[in-house]
Amino acid sequence: MKREVKAGIAGLVFGSMLVGCGVAPEQEELGGVEDATTEAPASAEAGLDEHRGYWTPAAVARYGPAVAYGDGKYFAVWTDVRTGGIYGTRVKPDGTVLDPAGIRINIGDENGLRPAIAFNGKYFFVVWETRDGVDGVRVKPDGTVVGPVFRAIQTGESFGPVRVACSPKICLVTYTISGDFSVIYFTRVTKDGVVLDTDDRTLSAFPNFAYDASSTWNNKTKEFLVVWSDEHGEGPENADIYGNRVKEDGTILDGNGFPISQAEGAQSSPDVEWTHKNYQVVWSDDRIGNPDIYGTRVSKTGMVKDPEGIPISTAAGAQTVPRIAHHNNKSLVVWDDTRYGPHSVWGARWDEDGDVWDPSGFPISSEGLAQQYLPDVAYGADKFFTVYAAQAVYDPSEPHFILGTRVTHQAEVKDVPALPLTRQR
Repeated sequence: MKREVKAGIAGLVFGSMLVGCGVAPEQEELGGVEDATTEAPASAEAGLDEHRGYWTPAAVARYGPAVAYGDGKYFAVWTDVRTGGIYGTRVKPDGTVLDPAGIRINIGDENGLRPAIAFNGKYFFVVWETRDGVDGVRVKPDGTVVGPVFRAIQTGESFGPVRVACSPKICLVTYTISGDFSVIYFTRVTKDGVVLDTDDRTLSAFPNFAYDASSTWNNKTKEFLVVWSDEHGEGPENADIYGNRVKEDGTILDGNGFPISQAEGAQSSPDVEWTHKNYQVVWSDDRIGNPDIYGTRVSKTGMVKDPEGIPISTAAGAQTVPRIAHHNNKSLVVWDDTRYGPHSVWGARWDEDGDVWDPSGFPISSEGLAQQYLPDVAYGADKFFTVYAAQAVYDPSEPHFILGTRVTHQAEVKDVPALPLTRQR
């Protein structure tokens, strides 16, 4: 029997500047899109001043965003209603949105959805789901899309979330293959966009139900750590968090994976970051009934330092879909929070010693639209940048806005109201 497994989704709010902005119609392109066969254009920063002030927020996104930092800029990507389906924009550390029309990233013929992004030191790698597998493409820091689109896996049985982590040489793309069971797979792609793995690369046990994979690169041991939610025959209400390490050459170090959290109830939607000292893993955890945010530290050799888990947020309501970014001794964990009813985005700082600096959390999303949800976060230029979806009525499959805000190490939210990243004339 085929079983569909879906990651948990959750989110809250936005400024009055969005009120009255209708859903943008489907359009071919709004500029900033480059075919891989053309010469690289000048940076999208050139000529930006002549357009500044003429763009209004637009509800053209679906399913929430992803974000990475590289070469002095944040880069947010999302599923879009326009042709190609995958769009993005770059944001300077001072909050300037460089590509107000959005960059068409998927230059292929088949529309994509639910993208992920990572930076390898030279290119941003963006990967996404399609009807026939997982595709991706490289993007220069100036916004130029470098084709051709590569296919990480061709199958009608893959589903997300698709995630990517990069070393300077290799990007590791993770996804789930679902048939009678669901298994975590990976594909390696070189810095030149060449797909290396054509045989099975399985990280989780079979037969089993595993899903929600995420990964990070450890530049000290030259390994990736992939984490996921794993039922191990106990059903989704008892899913645990597992992990597996992978070398750049594709060598799998931990067999079918090792347990990271085996608490009561379900643990789902994990994320992971290497801190240069430990891995920090976060997830949504319903051991006490309502979903909360928990985390643990894992050594570079795969030893779990906090087997019972560290509570990061146990507020009222549901806390789900956490994401994490790190700098120096401190990480920022962000999540979707319903403590006051509607979905909103909250965060907390968590250091390498395991101490949670904000046990009650602090709000990141600002007032306005009623629902703000599905956050992601990246670190760069001495600030964290959180991006998330926003709309009046919670429905991630319907067109919504993408917003972003910078957060300092002192938990100061810099952009109130948040920056609108999806715009049109």
